[in-house]
Amino acid sequence: MRQRGFTLVEILVAMVIIGLMIVGVLVSVTMARGDRELETERDRILALSDHLRDQAALQAREYGLRVYQGGYQFLYYDPRTGLWLDEGDDLLRPRALPEGITVRLAVDGREVVLPEEDVDPDKRAPQILLYSTGELSLFELDLRRGRNGEGFRIAPAEGTDHIETRKLEATR
Repeated sequence: MRQRGFTLVEILVAMVIIGLMIVGVLVSVTMARGDRELETERDRILALSDHLRDQAALQAREYGLRVYQGGYQFLYYDPRTGLWLDEGDDLLRPRALPEGITVRLAVDGREVVLPEEDVDPDKRAPQILLYSTGELSLFELDLRRGRNGEGFRIAPAEGTDHIETRKLEATR
């Protein structure tokens, strides 16, 4: 009786097919990870904005969002000192955006030149205000993967006091 096994060519073809499948899985996982980071930042900004708007109404305190190159931070206004502060609340700490995510901000239809992160605490001021009355600044905050990649726009909804988001397609 003659035993039959796999030839070297059959084994090599099987290894190439397995290799291509592994590459495909790695590429799809890497792309999905990037989208998750972007969605996480979008969700965090929305959740913190909603929470701080509720706190503003309950505490009769003004809050604001300061966006800077590579990150953002929520602040509250202290009428005694006339300064925007972040002390005493972990929710107000500065947050760095993950690598590869860019941010663009327009307030009242005008694009804002984003400052550096390190600013004298006495000169910090938010560009977006969350008033204790429930009102908020008119703004468009874009988070994108890279300068022209896919992303999200966060902005007040037309005619309501809700903040909504919409998906942005990649541009060329």
